[in-house]
Amino acid sequence: MLLNHLRVAFRVLVRQRLYAALNVAGLALGIATAAMMGLFVWHETHFDGFHSQGGRIFRVIQAQYAPALAPTRRIETSKPLGPALAQDLAGEVETVVRVVRHAIVLRDGVAPVEDTVYLADAPFFRLFDFPFLAGDPATALVQPGTVVMTESRARRYFGTADALGRTLTLTSGAGLVVTGVVRDLPSNTLFSREFPATLWTSIATRFQDGWDPLFAAKDGRWRDEFLQTFVMLRPGVDPAALASRFPGLLAAHREGLQAVVPGLVETLELQPLTAMHTDPLSGLGIAPGTLVAFIAIACLVLGIAVVNFVNLSTARATLRAREVAIRKTLGGRRGQLVGQFLLESTLVAGLSGLLGLVLVELAMPRFLSLLTVRMDAGFLSGVWLVAAILPLVLVVGLAGGIYPAFVLSRPLPTDLLRESRTAGGGRLRAGLVMLQFTAAVVLVIATIVMGQQTRYASTQNLGFRADGAMVLRGLDRPAGLAGINALHDAVLRIPGVAAVGATANVPSDRSEWTNNYRLPEAPEGAPDLLFRTEPVDVDYLQALGVPLLAGRLFDPARPGDVTSHAAIRAGTAGTTIPVVLSVTAAARLGLGAPERAVGRTVVYGAGLPLTVAGVVADVQFGTARQALEGTVYLAMRDELSAMLVRLSPTADAATLAAIDDTWRRLFPDLPLKREFLDDHIRQVYADEARQGDLLALFSGLAILIACLGLFGLAAFTAERRTKEIGIRKVLGATVADIVQLLIWQFSKPVLVANLVAWPVAWMLMGRWLGGYVYRIDLNPLVFALASLAALLVAWATVAGHAARVASAKPVTALRYE
Repeated sequence: MLLNHLRVAFRVLVRQRLYAALNVAGLALGIATAAMMGLFVWHETHFDGFHSQGGRIFRVIQAQYAPALAPTRRIETSKPLGPALAQDLAGEVETVVRVVRHAIVLRDGVAPVEDTVYLADAPFFRLFDFPFLAGDPATALVQPGTVVMTESRARRYFGTADALGRTLTLTSGAGLVVTGVVRDLPSNTLFSREFPATLWTSIATRFQDGWDPLFAAKDGRWRDEFLQTFVMLRPGVDPAALASRFPGLLAAHREGLQAVVPGLVETLELQPLTAMHTDPLSGLGIAPGTLVAFIAIACLVLGIAVVNFVNLSTARATLRAREVAIRKTLGGRRGQLVGQFLLESTLVAGLSGLLGLVLVELAMPRFLSLLTVRMDAGFLSGVWLVAAILPLVLVVGLAGGIYPAFVLSRPLPTDLLRESRTAGGGRLRAGLVMLQFTAAVVLVIATIVMGQQTRYASTQNLGFRADGAMVLRGLDRPAGLAGINALHDAVLRIPGVAAVGATANVPSDRSEWTNNYRLPEAPEGAPDLLFRTEPVDVDYLQALGVPLLAGRLFDPARPGDVTSHAAIRAGTAGTTIPVVLSVTAAARLGLGAPERAVGRTVVYGAGLPLTVAGVVADVQFGTARQALEGTVYLAMRDELSAMLVRLSPTADAATLAAIDDTWRRLFPDLPLKREFLDDHIRQVYADEARQGDLLALFSGLAILIACLGLFGLAAFTAERRTKEIGIRKVLGATVADIVQLLIWQFSKPVLVANLVAWPVAWMLMGRWLGGYVYRIDLNPLVFALASLAALLVAWATVAGHAARVASAKPVTALRYE
């Protein structure tokens, strides 16, 4: 019996080749899209779950809550926090590990190469049990001057993974002895994505490159937050109960900020290891909203494909009423008919699933490259895909076969023969087409709006001139700081260079140094204002192209304009330091117009007076999602790390080559790292741009799948109305009249779909744009264009088939049955 059912099913598929192909292609595209999205979401929500003690590992984060201010949560903690946790909470905390990264320079061949090493406490590999290929994880980081590396790093530096006992020599003269080699990290750990780690060393290691004294000086600085602290709780300890002890621990070890910000509450919180990737406090990771968006798009595209499949399956079933009547007349039982139709539908769904697997195999690498995500092969194995797709195939196959199986097999043969050409379901099919195009139009509108906002955000008025500016990085090392003046003068003499200035952070670096400021006449107890503080060279603001609104900029001819970090910390009495304020900082301090702010005194921190030399326009240091912040510029040459070079319109390749040669001559042991500022800023919006590209891709897929279904339904409708078309032509209807008739029939659900899609898209994109401080306005023209595009695509899909049917001779149509 099964063999007979399969033989009949195969004959039906061959006889209805067009509809079978449309069904298989549409559903396969939907399955492939959902499978790729599902694999990505599964990967992103299963970070660091493979550690044997992962359920007891937490990251300690700092939290501040103050009235009328948004809560702040930061992953950076101070160096002395770890030992304090281990000592004061020994009954609850089993292990504490601090982790901080440091850039080292070593010589790989001839040129110096920069790499990143993570300094960690000795129990690091007890918490994070990455597989060791060589060495002992319990002792690998006990001694200073040791290093653990991944096998790929070992092959890079030593040509082999058998590197145990070898020495990694830095350009500073320090050496790191390899005490362990670990397998390359999996793709689903924060140490391979957010904080890419290939080298680890003891937290007591000395590098002889200027880092050592700075790092040692932070031993007792509770207000200097720069590293991450991880804890492993003892079995049975409740993280929520432990959190109640954190305010007391902080109060016992450091002074509070309550005097600065009344009502401020400082505490610590515990972030589960497995939640770090989907709760990206540092901006690294993936936001839950993004995951929800991926799931929603996957469901939309898959939903369109499933509706397509069911729609075509049920439509074609109405043409088989005569077949069912004959089968029943010849003695066929209802159960046999039900099994036949369900088998046919499930067979088509199974073929779609197989094709979907092939499409995933072919398209997944490209999909991941668009996301700039690496995914281990284990997540792409056939077992995962089959396990996810098989239930879907069965459900969709059964859904597509339910109508012919249980509806057509029920009536008497005489009823089926009488209604064989007039089976209903037209309204249901029109409703399903409407749902398909509603989803497609929403995706198209979202694609256009996201593209517009991304372009607007990356080209808005930034408060400076990004084009024509180049950044040289890596000057924060002793050799760089010692030669920064020589580099400044040498680069300025190169033809094609208009201006040069150094800074600690260029815009879009995502780094921030904030301090408290107030006016001397501020009332007692009034809270200080928190402003961004930017250490710069005296020529930096001119090189960046920040407009001066009042007063003056820093002047190289005035030595008193330049200060140092040590002088600011000392707060020498009787001296004032010139500063430049942004217009927002001047306004928030209550200084009024920029002209009135010049010459006024501003108090920094505990009481250091600063004199306002000038006021400049606001600079967008972050993204369009962030409001412009008040900024105070200080001329400080001991805090600089990057040189900004303003190129003139006459600059060419020779200018860039001369800059590179100057760097190599002055800093032979420092790697050259340069980039154009506008490229750097565009990278900030790279994620939004990639999301827009993906949305455009899936919007196109959704429309393609919907059009496949529409084409099938047009063919079905034309076949059902063949005799009607013949009669109309005999009565004088032209081909254009017939085409117009069929096009209008399918235009109605598409027009209704647009009316439904508009408010849905308006609400969704309004909420998405709400995440930006500086954003575009929703333009009704975008909605109209998206609707028109959907309508034109629907017309093009239907018109060709309608014209072919309408061109047939009337006698052929009248002889159809």
